[in-house]
Amino acid sequence: MKTICTILFCFVVTFCKAQLPAQELVNYITFENLKGPADDYGASIDKPIGTGAFKNIADRNAMQNRMAKLRNSYRWPDGTLIDFSKRGSTSGKKGIVDVYTLTNPNTKNVVSLYVDPYNTDSAYYVPKGLIALNPSIVEKEIAPYLKLVDEVKLSKDPYTDQLENLAKLINYLGTNIGLVNFIDRDNLAKVMTDTQAKNEVKDYLFSSYVIHKFYALGKNLPTPKAYALDKMRADFARFQKLHPDIETGNIKINLN
Repeated sequence: MKTICTILFCFVVTFCKAQLPAQELVNYITFENLKGPADDYGASIDKPIGTGAFKNIADRNAMQNRMAKLRNSYRWPDGTLIDFSKRGSTSGKKGIVDVYTLTNPNTKNVVSLYVDPYNTDSAYYVPKGLIALNPSIVEKEIAPYLKLVDEVKLSKDPYTDQLENLAKLINYLGTNIGLVNFIDRDNLAKVMTDTQAKNEVKDYLFSSYVIHKFYALGKNLPTPKAYALDKMRADFARFQKLHPDIETGNIKINLN
């Protein structure tokens, strides 16, 4: 009996772990090469966090992605989101340094975070008073968006009925994680470059692929790329049955 209970316990533990988001998704959200705590990191003008957000100010996508990594790499010790809205600036040794005044909403403790937006660090650390984002926190934060994906999946005709939810999901991923992380050229190139298919159809299939890859990573499913491709194919097959008069070009060939 004891052996059976032990096996059941191990099964439950393994199952619970499997429900946490994939580490790959956490890595998409946070700074690359994010390491452990360092009390002096970001705590002074001499040791700012090098986000590199403004290294190429003409590249707005890259700038937004680096700013998102700053917002999302860290949390308060209880997992609460950090408000980065209070920002000033000062002159550092290498140029302008931003200074964020972060106030813990529960304890009211204040942390001054120094950030260099013009230079990029080779490794990132966790400033004093903060913690690094982890799968458990991500699980809670993405839960509403995974639910939106479920709503899309259950819809009889997502192409017409789920445009608002699709837009919300794409906006969330683009703003907080970066769409580039969910784009696999080998699976999307032939669909997105088809010159005969309607742009609306291509946008729909692109959205389908992206949200399903996000879903697979969020649920820690195996082979996220294959999962997203299969779901996009299924969505296209359903689309063809419901909207046979809409031009799809060679997509019907490329997705079969």
